[in-house]
Parts: sequence; structure tokens; C-alpha cells
Amino acid sequence: MKGALVFEEPGGSISIPPATLASIASIAVERAGARVRRRPRRCVSFELNGRSTRVAIGIVAAPDVVLPKLASAVQESIAQALRSMCDLGQVTIDVTVEEIAS
Repeated sequence: MKGALVFEEPGGSISIPPATLASIASIAVERAGARVRRRPRRCVSFELNGRSTRVAIGIVAAPDVVLPKLASAVQESIAQALRSMCDLGQVTIDVTVEEIAS
């Protein structure tokens, strides 16, 4: 994750740091029924190109879920959270199921 998401407004600028974006994505993943993989490293990255955003996230899934359905729910949850909280228009989310919880 490089740099912050910055909005230039007439009254000044608004900056959303990468750690905040990662927290928004992590909460959205939990709401979808999974969790972000944290070891050996946190698996969340952002590419910010103007108003276009690409998110890559590694998740841990429960052993009894349908993985494509879960990944789709994670994508929708993250996209909705970033659109509503950060006013981002185009959001692309790449989900990798990195682990099955034991």
C-alpha cells in the first residue's frame, strides 16, 4: 500500500491513510463471513489511481463454505464499504482464499 487517498476540496484537502483503508476492507471482509489473513503478514494492498481503486486481499475461509460464493460476498462488501465511506466510484477487488480455518 503506497500513499494515502487524497481528496482535493475548495476548503483544503482530505487524506485517508492506507491503514484506515485496510481497516475498512478488513471490517467489510468480516461482515461477509470471512477474515483477513494476518500471518505471516496482513494480506491487504491497494492501488490508487485517481478515482479508480484496485484492492487485493487474502482471506481465511471457514471449512464449510462455498468458496466462490464467499469470495463474491467479500468483493461486494468491500466495494460497498469503500463506495459509501470513501466516495470511490470504480473499485476492483481481487480476492485470494489463502487459508481454510481449522
